[in-house]
Formats: sequence, structure tokens, C-alpha cells
Amino acid sequence: ERAQHLPRWLHDYNWHRQHGSLDHKPPISVLGLPEDNLMRLHN
Repeated sequence: ERAQHLPRWLHDYNWHRQHGSLDHKPPISVLGLPEDNLMRLHN
């Protein structure tokens, strides 16, 4: 059951959850991806 929920949890953790150590930004936002990268559009 945990394995079934892990992908969703990881997505929320890395894309949506604010992290205090990252100035309250999700980890994906501090990767320095170029603006035209499709991953940035998800944020």
C-alpha cells in the first residue's frame, strides 16, 4: 500500500510543499531550470 502512494507523495513533496530551508519554496523551484523548460510550467 505504501508503494502505491509513494509516487504521489514524492510529487507533492518536491513540486508543491514549501520548505523552510529553501525560503519557503518547493525543491523543484530552486533547481535553476531554464524558463522554457516544461517542468517549470507545472509549478
